[in-house]
Amino acid sequence: MTYYPTCAVCRMEVDPSEDYVSVESEYRFTADRNDVDDYYLHWRCAMSVFDGWSEP
Repeated sequence: MTYYPTCAVCRMEVDPSEDYVSVESEYRFTADRNDVDDYYLHWRCAMSVFDGWSEP
């Protein structure tokens, strides 16, 4: 059985042969070690979330 990551928005599997977005999120703590998580989103899901965002 092949494992595909789950989309962080719609919770459906993200097939690597489709267009997708990978996001790395880092939680910064002052007293502890930082935590890093990876998220995968279908392209259409990412655009629905990120629409309207601007460059920092």
